Amino acid sequence: MEAYAGQKFAPRIVLGDDVHIGRYACLTSISSIVIEDGCLLSEYVYISDLTHGLSPERCLIVDRPLVSKGPVHIGAHTFIGYRACIMPGVTLGKHCVVGANSVVTRSFSDYSMIAGCPARLMKQYSLTAKDWVLPSGFRAE
Repeated sequence: MEAYAGQKFAPRIVLGDDVHIGRYACLTSISSIVIEDGCLLSEYVYISDLTHGLSPERCLIVDRPLVSKGPVHIGAHTFIGYRACIMPGVTLGKHCVVGANSVVTRSFSDYSMIAGCPARLMKQYSLTAKDWVLPSGFRAE
């Protein structure tokens, strides 16, 4: 049991087999972060399942209660690029690719290539075509 500002938590960070985490990565949890087998996290990756309360009527941000916005789950064989941030409540399917400097604020299914701030779907891997393809309705900008 861990404590912060009078609150008690039972955080859980679970790493599967053959997970590689780059230097200076930051994983913070008050609930649950699960990273399945074969994932690769680049340098400076940030993954969190929590936030500080943001009510402007309260005390300093650092003294505000911590709030879980939901567990984080990273599917098997997913790659998370340099300085990417995976925010609370996100689930990434297996074999996803997250671009460098992306901020992932919502969940994506298996075989998704995502990038941006906030991250959005760029391509999906097609098991029939054996290639990354544009999602239907995708417009190149």
